[in-house]
Amino acid sequence: MAQPFVPSPEIKSAWKKYGHLWKHEEAGARQVLLNEGDICRKIYLVEKGCVRNWFSHDGKEISFQFFFEGDVVYSSDSFRHNSPSPFSIETIEPTTLRWLGQNDMATIKEDFTLYNYMVEKAGDKQSEFMRHFFSYLRDTPKQRYDNLLRNNPEIIRRVPLQHIASYLGITPVSLSRIRNRA
Repeated sequence: MAQPFVPSPEIKSAWKKYGHLWKHEEAGARQVLLNEGDICRKIYLVEKGCVRNWFSHDGKEISFQFFFEGDVVYSSDSFRHNSPSPFSIETIEPTTLRWLGQNDMATIKEDFTLYNYMVEKAGDKQSEFMRHFFSYLRDTPKQRYDNLLRNNPEIIRRVPLQHIASYLGITPVSLSRIRNRA
């Protein structure tokens, strides 16, 4: 079972200072937080639950990132430049979130501890995405699955197989074959 996010004492202190800015949201499974093509106006912090980023290609949903407790999720270019998001953000399971709007984020920048934490978490996810992207170019589907088992077992435990298959760039049938051989 997933454990809720528990911030460090420093982050907890910064949250208290800016607690009035954070909005609380409970989202059910499969709730869209941002539609592809809309402008992102919120930065989410996942307190409990699982969220995915995905886009539509030829009528298929392509999952390319997953977020869990303590992760920060948003469409950065859309948020910063008021441009359409190239992807959707959707919960996978019932999820508890905190979020900040664009104006509130400007206020948070005044607190280096909290702002740095959020930038660091977003940067960690960006690095994870880059590793996955290069694996997608370099490795076989079996190698990508093995990397996922080794480096991100949380995805295997909590994400439905059809989303894992699209994340790995294979069909659910191919994923089933790979899993049966493992």
